[in-house]
Amino acid sequence: MSGLKQLKLQLGTIQTTMKITSAMKMISVSNLRKSHSLLLDTYPYLDEITRMLRRLVRSVSYRQEQLIKQGSNEVIQLPALLKGHDEVKKHFVVCVTSDEGLCGRFNASVINKTQRVIDYLENQINHQVTAVCFGSRGGELLKRKYPNLPIHIIGQKANKNSELFQEAEKVALTLMDMFYRELFDECTVVYSEFESAAVQHIKVEQIIPLQTFQHEDKWEFLNQSEDPDYVKRDVLGQKKLRPANALFFTAIGGQNIKSPLGSVDADALLKESTRLPDSYDYESSDLKILDYTLPLFVEEHVYKVLLNTMASESASRMIAMESASKNATDMVKKINKKYHRKRQELVTKDLTEVVAGSVN
Repeated sequence: MSGLKQLKLQLGTIQTTMKITSAMKMISVSNLRKSHSLLLDTYPYLDEITRMLRRLVRSVSYRQEQLIKQGSNEVIQLPALLKGHDEVKKHFVVCVTSDEGLCGRFNASVINKTQRVIDYLENQINHQVTAVCFGSRGGELLKRKYPNLPIHIIGQKANKNSELFQEAEKVALTLMDMFYRELFDECTVVYSEFESAAVQHIKVEQIIPLQTFQHEDKWEFLNQSEDPDYVKRDVLGQKKLRPANALFFTAIGGQNIKSPLGSVDADALLKESTRLPDSYDYESSDLKILDYTLPLFVEEHVYKVLLNTMASESASRMIAMESASKNATDMVKKINKKYHRKRQELVTKDLTEVVAGSVN
């Protein structure tokens, strides 16, 4: 009977674990709904502030163009968050992972992509790389891979929605302060971009200085999907083109802007010398408003990164726990069959011994 007791104990352990995984799956579903709802609410504000920045950059670029036509040597200095430093030597890599496990390959996927970013930067001549990881699980993995690299681990303490925005604001202000103090020249963030409950992509973005108005994305070779038939969709499920096929158009003054809607007709986009800057009166000036608006854009962008990470983590944990529950169900069925088979063998053996004894 010791074999039956062992099987019964094993069965009870698996059933207890299955209850835990089922409960964690339901919690992940609830968290995913909340984070996805917040993400949907964030995009309209981010899109509008992006349009505002484009108008401002277009206005400043037009004024610069007019000065050149008049033969003036005056150069309008764009804010540092937009143009960056003169030399790029110090790189700051921000990796956004999780403090908790049991979420499949979520942390490992972000760390693997971060490793490719760090390896690429370290191969550059005279480039210094410093990394910070949000999430203790991912930070420990990164430290094991780069024991000699200065890596700072920051635990994510924000659990509520209001705390998350405050955390994003704090992170953005810290990064901008470090940039102004020239502690780094470029800041790159690696995070999981949420596309659907079943699909998340690890994305690499340079957030300081901003790449919104640059024609080329230096991290396109890491962001590009290997699937030739892959079509990107936004959080609303609307189709967008592959980044390599996305249309570019030139604003007045030579500012190259990437179209947010890949399906837009090229003829409808801005063309140089065919459209004047938007007719707005800026007080006190478009340059000062641009300087004020850029930090708000960085804060909102960091908030979007954290929301994408929360949604992707919840989706990964939901899928992992669902898979674990299915595996536990299969194991329960196998152990039940084994238990009943062994029990039947013992009963048959006892009956055989009783029959043999009565015959004798």
